[in-house]
Amino acid sequence: MTPRFQLYEKIAFSLVCWSAAACSTFIAYERCPDIRVVLHVGEKVLRESGQYSFVCATPVADACAQLPIN
Repeated sequence: MTPRFQLYEKIAFSLVCWSAAACSTFIAYERCPDIRVVLHVGEKVLRESGQYSFVCATPVADACAQLPIN
């Protein structure tokens, strides 16, 4: 088999694997309400940590002091 077709085969196999993983994730998300709660809490935590990282990355002296502790 030529290298070009091997590349196509790898790409197709990767797409099939990603599709299977996405379908399995969707089925788990629909069946288990606990997963929904955890995902939404995780989203909130990631959003807040992203804001914290952005503020602390500014060149202002002691920029992290601007953030509330709570």
